[in-house]
Amino acid sequence: MLFVTVYGPELESLFYYIHKYAQREGSISREQLYSAYLPQTTSPQKGQTKNVEDAISYLKAAKLIEGDKDSFTTQPDVDVSLPFAVVLLHQFRQLEDISTQIPRIDLLYITLLDQLYITPNQTWISDVHAAANQLGLAQQIGGLSQEKIGAWKRVMEFLGLGYRMGSGFYCLYRPELLQTVLERWPLGEGTLQEFFERYLQSWLPCLTGRGEVAQPAAYALEYLAQQGSIDLHAKQDSPSRPYFGAHHLRGIKVL
Repeated sequence: MLFVTVYGPELESLFYYIHKYAQREGSISREQLYSAYLPQTTSPQKGQTKNVEDAISYLKAAKLIEGDKDSFTTQPDVDVSLPFAVVLLHQFRQLEDISTQIPRIDLLYITLLDQLYITPNQTWISDVHAAANQLGLAQQIGGLSQEKIGAWKRVMEFLGLGYRMGSGFYCLYRPELLQTVLERWPLGEGTLQEFFERYLQSWLPCLTGRGEVAQPAAYALEYLAQQGSIDLHAKQDSPSRPYFGAHHLRGIKVL
């Protein structure tokens, strides 16, 4: 399950540790993970292994690792050369494609960002717990606890999607996260409509319910343009959809 008590850094550490070990040995046992992450404990008890077990559970639910109760390895089709945040975000989008095959609570985890922030085009929610439990899917599964929402917010912040503030969460994509995704865009230049609909959306949600670029993504892209990392321009001769309000921008180029 994705709604476990994790923080983010341990997910990254465990994922790459499993991958490195599995490359050499084929897989890594649960006991070997305990030995690496609980070095002071010769015979760990259940309470002492909870953090490791929660991280394993999360990585398995995200389909980043696979294995039985005794040994694990990384999924073969995961690009481990990418930063972990980008790997996990892309995996979320892959899971949405098989939404009927994953638990409904995990589907809720990966759609909270879209349903609460991106589709309605807002950056700030003062009480994420209350807002999340108003969603139909949350009500269908019996609601989400404060603890589960707290864990979700921690991971979202770790991934570079915003900032926790008390009971609230301010959604703002970090420019360096989008920069990493932009650098992998095969075209490197084209219309914003093509970039958003055919590329960026495959990595993380960025379009509102009306098809406009959502503020959390727009602010980060405008910052990258100001820093000279990308060029956003009018592209007057293009019949494609314009973005960024009155600026009516239609083109993008990675510099």
